[in-house]
Amino acid sequence: MQQTDQAQPDTVPQVAVEAAAEIAADIDALGAAANNAPADQAARDGAVSSAMAGGYPSEAGEMKTSQGASQQNGEDQANTFLLIKELRSISRARSLRLQPEDIIVAIDGKSFQGDIETFLDIMFECDQDHGVMLTVWRKGTLINVIARGPLGCVFEHAKQEASEAVARDFSAFQLGSKEDYTTFEVLRDIFRNCSVLDTRLSPVTFIFPPLWAIQHRLWEVLLATFLIYGVTLAVHWVLFVFAYIILGVYLRKAHLVLRRSFGLMRGRHIWMVVAARSELEVQKLCRELDPKCIFKPDLVGPPVTDEPPKKRRRRRS
Repeated sequence: MQQTDQAQPDTVPQVAVEAAAEIAADIDALGAAANNAPADQAARDGAVSSAMAGGYPSEAGEMKTSQGASQQNGEDQANTFLLIKELRSISRARSLRLQPEDIIVAIDGKSFQGDIETFLDIMFECDQDHGVMLTVWRKGTLINVIARGPLGCVFEHAKQEASEAVARDFSAFQLGSKEDYTTFEVLRDIFRNCSVLDTRLSPVTFIFPPLWAIQHRLWEVLLATFLIYGVTLAVHWVLFVFAYIILGVYLRKAHLVLRRSFGLMRGRHIWMVVAARSELEVQKLCRELDPKCIFKPDLVGPPVTDEPPKKRRRRRS
């Protein structure tokens, strides 16, 4: 009994030492795990980064390729002409009788293949009095118009094939100095009868209004003018002088409006607005677009006419 009692005190310290050793070992293991965690994390990060580096280069290359392709498309579009995609309901383009699918070829005689923003800046900053002369391609025909401000259109770049065809036509197009061109308006009715209006002011309008009315076949205006002259002269010659001057000033301001109004009264609407050097050039241009249009006086020869339908003969039984 004494031996047992003595052994027990010796055993207790040994058990405590073993337990403390186990706890120390566990603490060392935890510390080693904690120390190894950053390395493992770094290894995992390295694996992920290597996986990304190995798995995504193709996508990055595709992104670079797509960006390069879009940049290349932008460069290709920059080398094409501008096409009118859409016209606003109230815009300068409609007053100039421009149409969708028209292609802007040149500005003041110089070929323009820039971007849309540059074109809009040019039109916004142009001189309101003189404007800019635009050369427009329409179904194989080149037309000049004088614009005095933004057109009010939606633009896009024309296709490469269309731009090449336009460039070929423009290279053979004879274009003079901008100062030689003036605006003409072409009025046409449903029977293709056309009249060309020169928008320039004629000195005859103010000097002798009856002659101006005869030149433009405004017989109603001619009759009204003679009535005014006759009535005022019958009253007093001073009143006649005042009436003569006032009528001349009025016709100088409203000569174009009167010609348009009487054209509308005869059923003719504005068909085209073009910039040309003469009425002969305007008639040639109109014949290119419509070979059947009729002019009085005709400076380009008779129009194309339809063949009369063949008469059917009745069969005899």
